[in-house]
Amino acid sequence: MRQEHYDVAIVGGGPAGLQTALILARTRKRLIIFDAPEPPRNGASHGVHNFVGLDGLLPSEIREQAWRQIDVYNSAELCVERVVDVQAHEAGFAVSGEAGTSVTARHVVLALGYRDVLPDIPGFIDCWGDTIVSCPFCDGYENRDRVWGLVASSPMALEHMPKAYRNWTTEARVIVWPNLTLSEEQRAALNAQSIPVHSGEIVDVHHHNGKIEAVTLSSGERVAVGTLWWRPDEAPQPLTEKLIANFNLEVDDNGYIETDGQYQTAIQGLWAVGDVKGWATAIGAAYQASQAAYAIAHQWYTNHNQS
Repeated sequence: MRQEHYDVAIVGGGPAGLQTALILARTRKRLIIFDAPEPPRNGASHGVHNFVGLDGLLPSEIREQAWRQIDVYNSAELCVERVVDVQAHEAGFAVSGEAGTSVTARHVVLALGYRDVLPDIPGFIDCWGDTIVSCPFCDGYENRDRVWGLVASSPMALEHMPKAYRNWTTEARVIVWPNLTLSEEQRAALNAQSIPVHSGEIVDVHHHNGKIEAVTLSSGERVAVGTLWWRPDEAPQPLTEKLIANFNLEVDDNGYIETDGQYQTAIQGLWAVGDVKGWATAIGAAYQASQAAYAIAHQWYTNHNQS
């Protein structure tokens, strides 16, 4: 079991964690980056998009490229292990991994993201990340000019999806979950756009090698579609819930960790960037991480000069 001290411990090895590591490595901080061994949230993606210079690269390729760049500075260590606890410590924080790693750090950056709660529906996993997409800005272009099924499982989806899909295709069908009720205004707006409405939950996804051909609804109706825009339920990582309790962290109405404008939580030295504080996209998570890293470096030399 290791018992070492680091300047910064980064929990999460995606875009947010790696961007933090790159900047702080160049400020000569001693870093440890914990990356859980399972595939990342976007692991099913055929490529990360809308990130200039990296467009279309697989998540695994971006990580490999990032580590080649970070390793140049001989300042960061990768620990492929799930963090199970972070506690206050006289040295700052104590970080514990499930395989027994135990370290302390002056700062901790939470970059562990959120998780999708994928439905247990036949065919869903086979199509997830290919023709079932949660973010059309991420995957809409690859699904252009198909018939889209707009899965309206929440009032926000019902309001937003019928307006936005035309960026990528011209034909769509709204699939309205039974718990939602269309207002007369909404129904009239959909009729005016010639968007058919189908009611019921999806109980089966019919596909060929991940390419959707149709879905079956709880009503028994079969609806022909080529793509599903479907944002499944989301949930915090178990560690996030634990840390909210450990440190009595402030959260917003959706349960995301709240921070100040530099992405520091109410606890001095504890930072949160990326999806752990709300849906961010890869480039958005990297931006947040940059701001947190600059703030950590600023605090570092400010405190040093005062000591």
